[in-house]
Amino acid sequence: SRLDSSKDGAAVLCSSLPVAWSSCSDLGAAGRPTKLGLEGMGSTDEKMMGKSLFCLPRRLFVIVLAAIALLHGVTGLLHTLLIKELPGEQGAAAWQSNDHCVGHRCHDVLTCRGTRQASFHTREVLELIGNTVFGYWGLLGAFHGYTKDLQWFSQYLFAFPLFLFLLFLWDGAYCVVCGEYPLNVIDEALLWKLPNIPVKEAAKVELTEAMVGFTNRLVGRNVFLLYTAFEACWGFFLAYCANQVRLHAQFTFSGLLGLGATYDIGDWRESVALARSRKVVAGGYQGMVSSDPVIVL
Repeated sequence: SRLDSSKDGAAVLCSSLPVAWSSCSDLGAAGRPTKLGLEGMGSTDEKMMGKSLFCLPRRLFVIVLAAIALLHGVTGLLHTLLIKELPGEQGAAAWQSNDHCVGHRCHDVLTCRGTRQASFHTREVLELIGNTVFGYWGLLGAFHGYTKDLQWFSQYLFAFPLFLFLLFLWDGAYCVVCGEYPLNVIDEALLWKLPNIPVKEAAKVELTEAMVGFTNRLVGRNVFLLYTAFEACWGFFLAYCANQVRLHAQFTFSGLLGLGATYDIGDWRESVALARSRKVVAGGYQGMVSSDPVIVL
């Protein structure tokens, strides 16, 4: 009877506490959960997660990051479907994105003119699709503690700097062979949406061609070095964000020491009371119509 009582108590505790067991219903002979999966929900207290950017709670940072990625991806895909052009093909970059032949008589596919915007289109398409899919998973994982979704989002952020490095090599080879800058270099280094940053608006408007010498003289600096510096900073920032998401997933499931979810004992009683009260409300107040009184600890 004592063993049955302990199993019943463990079952009540398991249903009350938001622990990271993959299945709370599978209790062994000692009244302990027998399944523990990394794909389950984590439950480490938020205050134990640490900070990102020295001031933001790590969970809040991951939520904002995933929300920005999802919003950017969704709005970009909607813009592409409705306007029939990628978001980066507007404004000062329109002359380059539209400066190519079309139709069955076009022979510019493998020429410098035909591949000028190839790396730009590759980056835009993969970035919009990736941000939509993985941003959605990251947002779900951050809100509900799904560690597997957080891991996917983290791996996407880790892979994107490598993708940028491959584009850097692609653009560098284009500059050497063709003697002009591809659209991706112009867009990343010069065509920022911020006014007069990093160059004056007049210089952005006057970019009617992308020859290396002409473009460097127009903006008064080496455009490819500016592109390299921007891509390096962006890559390091994405790697930092990926590591923050990885730590959030790890701490959510395994705790700070890898021994399981970490709790603040001071909030334990309040957590149990809140979980019990939510269970009563979700059950349609069934306990209130029984003969025994319902006591919420």
